[in-house]
Amino acid sequence: NKFHVWFPGGIVIGSLLSYFIYDVLGLDWRILVALLYIPLVIYGVLMFNEKFPQTERVTSGVSTGDMWKAIAKPIFLFMAFCMLLTASTELATGQRISSLLEGANAVPILVLGLTSGLMALGRAFAGPIVHKYSTSGMLLFSAIFSFLGLIWLSYSSGVTVYLAAIIFAIGVTFFWPTMLGFVAEEIPESGALGLSVMGGLGMFSVSIVLPIMGVFMDTGSQGGETLRYMAILPAVLILLFAVLYSKYGKKAKIQEA
Repeated sequence: NKFHVWFPGGIVIGSLLSYFIYDVLGLDWRILVALLYIPLVIYGVLMFNEKFPQTERVTSGVSTGDMWKAIAKPIFLFMAFCMLLTASTELATGQRISSLLEGANAVPILVLGLTSGLMALGRAFAGPIVHKYSTSGMLLFSAIFSFLGLIWLSYSSGVTVYLAAIIFAIGVTFFWPTMLGFVAEEIPESGALGLSVMGGLGMFSVSIVLPIMGVFMDTGSQGGETLRYMAILPAVLILLFAVLYSKYGKKAKIQEA
C-alpha cells in the first residue's frame, strides 16, 4: 500500500494543476500535457545509474518453471479474474469522471482530486488496518464501500457528490495494492511474473471497460445510469471476496502492508 501512495498522490497534484491552468487561467490543454515531461526527466535522471537488486523469487531459490506453475494455480486464476473487476471499478470510473458527473452541479476535476487525496492518505496508513482485518478482509471491505459509493454517486448532485465520492474513495483506496499484496503473501512463488500479470490484467480490463461505458453514454444513458451499471462490478466482488475471506480471513500471520 505504501508503495502505491504516490499514484493517487500524483493525480491530486495533476488535478489541482489542471483546474488552475485549464479552468481558472483558461490556457491551452497542451500546456497540461507538457507538464508530464517534468517527472519524465526526473525519473530518467534517477533511474539512469540505478542498480536493481535480485528479485525475491531469485533470492528464495524458486525456479522459473515453478513461477509459471504458480500462476496456473486456481487461487491465482481466481484473483486474476477479481483483478479485472477491481481495476475497472477504480480506474475506469476515475477516467470517465468528467462525463459521468456532467450535470451533477459539481466540479469533476475536484472530485477526482478529492478521491485521489483520500486514496493517498489511506494507503499511507494502511498497515494497522491490514493487520487487524487481513488482506482478504480489506478486499471485502473495499468492495462494499465501492458499491455503496457508486450507487450514492449515481443519485447525487451538488454537495452530496463530494460526500458520495468520499465513500467511493474509501472503497477503491485499497483495491490495487491489496490485490498485489494478497498474491505476494499467498502465492509468493509466482514472483515478479505474478505481480506483472495482475497489473497487466488490471490495465487491460480498463481498456475494455472504458469503450463499453462510452457506448452506454452514446446511446442515451445518463452519467448516473452508467454509474449504476458500474456498481455491478463491486457487487460481484462482494460475493467473491466473501468467499475468499471465509478461507483466508482467519490466518494468523498477516504481513505488513
